[in-house]
Amino acid sequence: MAAHHTTIANAFEHLTVDGVLLDRLGAFKHFDKLSRKSYAAKHDWRRELADTVMHLTLLGGSSIPAHTSGTTGPPKNVSIGRNDLVNSARLTGGTFGLKPGDRTLHCLPCAFIAGKMMLVRAFVLGLDLHVIDPRGSVLDNLKVDDRFKFTAMLPLQLHRALQEDRARVERQFDTILLGGGPVSQALIDDLQGLGTKVLLSYGSTETVTHVALRALNGPDRSDLFTAIGDCHFARDPRGCLVVYTPHLRTKQHVTNDLIDLADDTRFRWLGRYDNVILSGGKKIFPEQLEAKTAGVIPYPHYFSAFSDPVLGQAISLTLETERPQNEVLPLVMEKLMFILQQHELPRRVIAVRKIERTRSGKIRRPASAAT
Repeated sequence: MAAHHTTIANAFEHLTVDGVLLDRLGAFKHFDKLSRKSYAAKHDWRRELADTVMHLTLLGGSSIPAHTSGTTGPPKNVSIGRNDLVNSARLTGGTFGLKPGDRTLHCLPCAFIAGKMMLVRAFVLGLDLHVIDPRGSVLDNLKVDDRFKFTAMLPLQLHRALQEDRARVERQFDTILLGGGPVSQALIDDLQGLGTKVLLSYGSTETVTHVALRALNGPDRSDLFTAIGDCHFARDPRGCLVVYTPHLRTKQHVTNDLIDLADDTRFRWLGRYDNVILSGGKKIFPEQLEAKTAGVIPYPHYFSAFSDPVLGQAISLTLETERPQNEVLPLVMEKLMFILQQHELPRRVIAVRKIERTRSGKIRRPASAAT
């Protein structure tokens, strides 16, 4: 079985789904049939899944289309070539010790690179893939006796699963890789003592997903990201991360992520260059504030900057709620007083009915014009 997954040329010739080995035509037919169960918009995740399989099989697997996240510049449409797909999958396989036949769960939307790469890894590494609807409860979409060596999830998916049945998460998953944004301190605290190994990934479409990992629980827990494979890092004059990827066609990626560089393989992520708030001579990173307040403020929210004649910039908090601002403000400020330092407290709070979001569901905040 492993022989099917040893070369770049035949990387997409076979796929195992729920214990059944399919050739590339069989794989396409399987997911095409799945996508035809409903043409309603709410089942678009199946069409996206089938489209990715089609690019990997019927269209020759020379590349797949994807959207960049904006980590290294304005979001745009790109095409990721076969060599990069296969080499990235191999890097993941070596990092996590994945072997042909290992059971893996696919619970991410294939509209984005993380979901596409779960399919690529299953093809390239010979993994036994189980696919579920990425919406709603992960546990509700699984049988209680399902077991998985590896899966990738969004932080919100794991948070919900832990709230529903922590013991089931431990039983059903050996390793969970989180991605799609920063993880709240509340979730990290909840992961302590969990038998399942949970790691946070750092990467982007341009780096074909993760190039560094941070253990969130267990004996290897750290606040630093550590490079995988031969990836390594530097810092540009702005203080932003530069990623070197010897296994990919493009060897260097200059990001807009501000970091503390421990050495050429480890860094601490601070926040986005275009989001940093310069207030009274201090650099304040909205993402770090949100890691503290997630799970504490009972509304979707974000921090940003506004001009202040004394401080230069001051902190603004935007809340998404149907309730009037004067009703929510006292409770929110009372909670913030206990978790934020004095210089981190917002000087302005705005309540809106709807926060603007990107196609992938991330909040669009106004840039803070860091210098």
